[in-house]
Amino acid sequence: MPTLAEIHSLTRAAQKSLQSLAAVAVLWLACPLVAAAAAGATPVILISVDTLRADHVGCYGYRGLNTPNIDAIARGGTIFRQAASHVPLTLPSHVSLLTSTYPFHNGVRDNGEQVSDRLTTLASVFKSRGYRTAAFVGGFVLDRRFGLTSGFDVYDSPFDVHGDKETDSGDLKRSAGQVTGSAMKWLDGNSTAPFFLFVHLFDLHTPYILPPAVRAKFPNGGYDAALSYVDETLGRFWDFLEKKDLTRRALIVFLADHGESLGDHGEHTHGFFVYQSTMQVPWIMHWPAGTTSFPARVDQPVGLVDVAPSILESLGIARPPQFQGRSVLELVHGKAPPREREIYGESLYAHNHLGCAALMTMRSGKYKYVDAPKPELYDLAQDPRELHNLYDSRKSAAAPLQTRLATIRKITPGSAAERKPLAPDAVQKLRSLGYLAAAQTARPLASGADPKDKIADYELSRQAIVLSLSNRIPEALALFETVLARNPDFLDARNILGLSQQKLGRHQDAIGTFRKVLEKDPANLAAHYHIGLSYTELRQLDPAVKELEAAVAIAGSSGHAGDQIAILADELLGRIALERKDYPGAKSHFDKLLQLAPANFTAHYNLGWLATLQGNLSEGSRHLEAAVQSDPENPMGHDALGNLYLRMSDLDRANNEFQQAVRLNPKDSWGHYSLGVVFGKRNDRARAAAEFRKALDSDPSFTAAAEALKRLESSSR
Repeated sequence: MPTLAEIHSLTRAAQKSLQSLAAVAVLWLACPLVAAAAAGATPVILISVDTLRADHVGCYGYRGLNTPNIDAIARGGTIFRQAASHVPLTLPSHVSLLTSTYPFHNGVRDNGEQVSDRLTTLASVFKSRGYRTAAFVGGFVLDRRFGLTSGFDVYDSPFDVHGDKETDSGDLKRSAGQVTGSAMKWLDGNSTAPFFLFVHLFDLHTPYILPPAVRAKFPNGGYDAALSYVDETLGRFWDFLEKKDLTRRALIVFLADHGESLGDHGEHTHGFFVYQSTMQVPWIMHWPAGTTSFPARVDQPVGLVDVAPSILESLGIARPPQFQGRSVLELVHGKAPPREREIYGESLYAHNHLGCAALMTMRSGKYKYVDAPKPELYDLAQDPRELHNLYDSRKSAAAPLQTRLATIRKITPGSAAERKPLAPDAVQKLRSLGYLAAAQTARPLASGADPKDKIADYELSRQAIVLSLSNRIPEALALFETVLARNPDFLDARNILGLSQQKLGRHQDAIGTFRKVLEKDPANLAAHYHIGLSYTELRQLDPAVKELEAAVAIAGSSGHAGDQIAILADELLGRIALERKDYPGAKSHFDKLLQLAPANFTAHYNLGWLATLQGNLSEGSRHLEAAVQSDPENPMGHDALGNLYLRMSDLDRANNEFQQAVRLNPKDSWGHYSLGVVFGKRNDRARAAAEFRKALDSDPSFTAAAEALKRLESSSR
């Protein structure tokens, strides 16, 4: 198969020959490691603990916290001491992991991007071999909408982005206990057949959400507290696997997608830099019983692109020619590789979001080179924390790594991930708003400031974002203004500044802030949507509609990755159409909304209302019943459905819905009034009067309730 050095030399055109080249160049070991199992029959469990720093795990030498359950996975297995991520961001790293391709080939180099359906995944290989396949995901960043579902029979990512508007979608998560609980239920019905199970835990990603027992044990919370919870949860999961005999039968792979800086080099989280604190990851292979001899540890550098080929080779399954990684079994067998493995890494985060230069890194042997406006070279054997930059004194050691990275900078995403240009409709919408070709221009990766010079201001902007999300908005505004005065290209910070201004009701200021984002990035989805939202709040509906329609059009060019904004924009466009009594237009928006989100409450609620208005009661009940099923805790749905049943003279079902409405909202004046009407039709005057009085208690100006009560009282005299 081609080495990384060979891949470096490929131009975009030459990349198209990669598959055929790899097909001829694969060198297989004489026999698979798993000698006791028939080829293709061994179950495989892949556990990814998001944001797990290698040097915080006990079996990697950490003494600040016990991780006995993770350490137990290493018993009967092999620890790879020098494993590396290729990008310190969740989605791109998992794409490299599950497709064995580098980010510069697969095109997924940031969170929120769309995974090409032309990529061959590890799951699709197993599925083609008759395996049952399932994924259970802990963070929204890997939600099914981003496209990493290929080959999975089940892809469990039940995140309600729309239902949690106050939370940054990148922070949406479910606990390790919930993820492993769902995985165990699936295993109960599938563990006797060959299967591939992917389990993703997101608890180490900020913000930390700890169970009460863990908070009591770690009153100050923090990273190690979250790690303790993850380790305890994995212990319960391991006990379950033992009861199923899977710790003996299955190949179990444990790893992380990237680490966490925790203050190293001035970075507190991950994604900004490419130092070892975020790039070095744990990787443990726990072999099935009957496996031939294996070492307890491997010290040679390996990368996450090597995981999938290693899993397949250990089971005797042919690797797809599209895979770019190399199996590590030659290292497990103690065979010296023909040449040093090269480990590539990158981060485009500061480039994409802050206007800085992109960072790329290459490791060969003990040397690691970081390609940046101010280049860096580290001897990881002597300086594992990368505290001493040797570039000026050892340029000869950096030169070959520098040359190969210069070639990679010229490679645009290859055939597996052709980026779609904006659709003509999106281009037209931008032009109508005064934006032109700038919407599709891209800055060279090497352009911009060195991220090292911007880390202090980046951390300040992160503090401002945390303050804003905590509703400490005046403090956040002061920090944002300080940071943006020095760094006008920090577009994420400017977007959050606009959101903060919206929270304060300063919509004209917010529009100006988002306009500055669009000056740099005319196709910025969030900015267009929020300008439309602010115009709506200011009752300037014509410009609001233009901005929202632009957002929808741009989202349509983004694949499923843009669905979140498209859903919000179509909801708002539908509501504006209703306000203008443009009922066909409203129906069109809500119908489109259901294509994106089939269980969307707003769409079903309003389509039900529109159908009822037009006298189509069967369609109205279908939509309103779907609305109630979608959000059973929303009293509006029960009120609307109750009124439809009342119109159909179905008093029993009407009564049930109104009872649910007032249970959920005891101050629901319309719910109480409607119950009064139901009781009145049943000639239950006392209960009808009681409900009318409750309606008036909630809203003393409720004329209909007052008149109904007056009629009841006068008729009973």
